[in-house]
Amino acid sequence: MAGSGWRVRLSIAGALLGTLPLLQGEWSAGVAAALTGVLVVGAWAWGSSCASRAGTAVGACLIGSMAAVFAVSQWPGGRLGAPWFDWFAGWLLVGGGGLVALLVDRIIHNAQVRAGSDIRPAARWRWVVAVAALVGVLSLVSCGTAAVVGDDDGSLRFEARDGELLPLPPTLRLVSADHCASGGSSGNCTAEFVVIAADGAARATTVTRLVDHLRGIGWSLDATSGSYRGCREVGGILPWTRHCLWLYTGQEYGDVPASPDTVAVHIDNIGDDPGM
Repeated sequence: MAGSGWRVRLSIAGALLGTLPLLQGEWSAGVAAALTGVLVVGAWAWGSSCASRAGTAVGACLIGSMAAVFAVSQWPGGRLGAPWFDWFAGWLLVGGGGLVALLVDRIIHNAQVRAGSDIRPAARWRWVVAVAALVGVLSLVSCGTAAVVGDDDGSLRFEARDGELLPLPPTLRLVSADHCASGGSSGNCTAEFVVIAADGAARATTVTRLVDHLRGIGWSLDATSGSYRGCREVGGILPWTRHCLWLYTGQEYGDVPASPDTVAVHIDNIGDDPGM
């Protein structure tokens, strides 16, 4: 299609936004980012009636906005990193901005038609398809995202992830990990990581090593009667519920550990320290 080189280039640039999550090792999020980039940027590129220079400028603004949202979302600043839903929600808002840009583009070019300019039928159909695709997908994905991250009590939660504890130092070894060992209503979930000393040291030594490790990766733990406890806020753009961690210095009642020297680390997403 003559004169459409800039549209192709913008669409490719939108797809390349998928490399941002890939740098974090998030492959599924990378696919979602690439598809969203193509949808948002491509809808503008192919639906707009602008000339190459103006169309490219607006497309570059959309790409820059999405990259900026990702950077802000994934820069924790000493807090826990936000899940990929955080930047994805921001990208949906940028997509809404792209939709507004298409509507403004149509208003401007309709005025040009009344002034005597001509818009080819193909341009009209591209605009209709672009707007319909953008509205349909953004509506569907927005509802789906809200259902996934939203809870009955209005809070935003996500399960504890391996990176909140791992990797362990060489002196400790992970025995098992359950990301939702216990849970309740509204998406509440408590993860359990069972750890043992790699060199067969006693439980008290394992606790000391664990506490030093956890404090070293950002957890501010307070010693209470028979336990260590602390909470960390979550970074990102959305108001995520903080995560709280605790472990017992003595053997826990009611559990059957693989070894009497194992230590269970609990992390929940309720937001309140269960020991408070």
